[in-house]
Amino acid sequence: MMKSERSAVLPGTLYLIATPIGNLSDISQRAIDILEQVDFILCEDTRHSGILLDHYGIHKRVVSYFAHNEALRTDQFLPDLQGGQSAALITDAGTPGISDPGSRLVDACHEAGITVCPVPGACAAATAVSASGFYEFTGFEFVAFFPRKSSERQDLFKLFAHCNRLLVGYESPQRIVSLLDDLIAVLGPERRVCLCRELTKKFETITRTTAQRLRDMLTETPCKGELCLVIEGSLAEEADAREITEDAMRLIDLLRARGMSAKDIRDIVSAYTGIQARAIYQYVLSLDKEP
Repeated sequence: MMKSERSAVLPGTLYLIATPIGNLSDISQRAIDILEQVDFILCEDTRHSGILLDHYGIHKRVVSYFAHNEALRTDQFLPDLQGGQSAALITDAGTPGISDPGSRLVDACHEAGITVCPVPGACAAATAVSASGFYEFTGFEFVAFFPRKSSERQDLFKLFAHCNRLLVGYESPQRIVSLLDDLIAVLGPERRVCLCRELTKKFETITRTTAQRLRDMLTETPCKGELCLVIEGSLAEEADAREITEDAMRLIDLLRARGMSAKDIRDIVSAYTGIQARAIYQYVLSLDKEP
């Protein structure tokens, strides 16, 4: 096994360091090396980031960089980077610039010709998509935090009603039930969702079910902690019955007669015929709905 070399920090460079979203062990050795060597660290909350830095014995100049002082800090520290100093930008958790402050400084660095170097790692949205298992969809839309107002949430879900991508966003425990009410009103009670709570932490839970069942569960037992919700996209757009050949229909009828589930039928028929899995799945569901 080759021994990894310590990552050397380059002058005049802004490093975007992904930090753990819960478990302090979820940080790369490269990230630790860079945090130890940069001239200063910009972080969303100095007290919160101090826990991580103390855990790894990193003692550097730390400066707050959050939503309400982004413009000020960008103007303040851009000259330092232009003068050859190196800096690391971290947030309370996850990858900078995804749903946390950082994009303004990164944009200013690009405009000023300053090198920007991302150091990848944890991201709650990507982790939740991975854990959801909605493999029929190859892409997703990330909305950061879902809108606070019911009308705005419903407008979002209406736009998403016929989208064949996943919809991913963060929500608070206080609003999750009302969000599910809006989701059910627009997309229906059977739309599947995956709620990821306290990812990578001690009380992590991943619940994949329908919107209605999840609402009932959370109404009966309210949850706490940080939430990321993955909403399944629509299969209807690509579920054209004209794609289903007569041979495929006969095979579907045979498998249905044997009591196989719609998902198993989808997988078998798609593999055998080469017909798109989404079209087969929707066709089987339409047969199940027939009187």
